[in-house]
Amino acid sequence: MCTRTYIVMTSKTISITEDVYNELIKIKARDESFSQLFLRMLKNYKQNIEDSFGSWNLSDEEKTEIWKDLSTHPGRRWNKQKLGVSK
Repeated sequence: MCTRTYIVMTSKTISITEDVYNELIKIKARDESFSQLFLRMLKNYKQNIEDSFGSWNLSDEEKTEIWKDLSTHPGRRWNKQKLGVSK
């Protein structure tokens, strides 16, 4: 019996200006695809943002106001503990 597994990869086309392309080429590793470059950049961005949580001394009112704004923003699900917000 022979079984085959196929992985279907989808792709998307994006448009960028030539100056953006030239800047991306400068930071892309020689053996790295653009998808790998973007994943590396996103991972670094996420780490930099999350590393800053807890860096400010905020009042409870400020934390509540920030959390209210973040919780209505589509996309990433934010961790309340990392934001210093209690239930």
